[in-house]
Amino acid sequence: SKNEVDLIISDVNMQKMGGFEFVTQVREDPDYMGMPILFLTTEASDEFKQIGRDIGATGWLEKPFDPDELLKVVRRVTH
Repeated sequence: SKNEVDLIISDVNMQKMGGFEFVTQVREDPDYMGMPILFLTTEASDEFKQIGRDIGATGWLEKPFDPDELLKVVRRVTH
């Protein structure tokens, strides 16, 4: 891969561009098609989680989160 990034973590709710739009645009770039993308967000609805899956997110963690759980998920999706 041309990039030096191993993982993208995004929120759903952001000011200038929403997380769903961001992930959709990232997935359109061939260099990032296989990049793991996690949502780390307060959003917990099944509907939002399904949208995340549909647009190519790798995983979903809800805030507040356990730092150890975050590390486990990061290790799982980056190895």
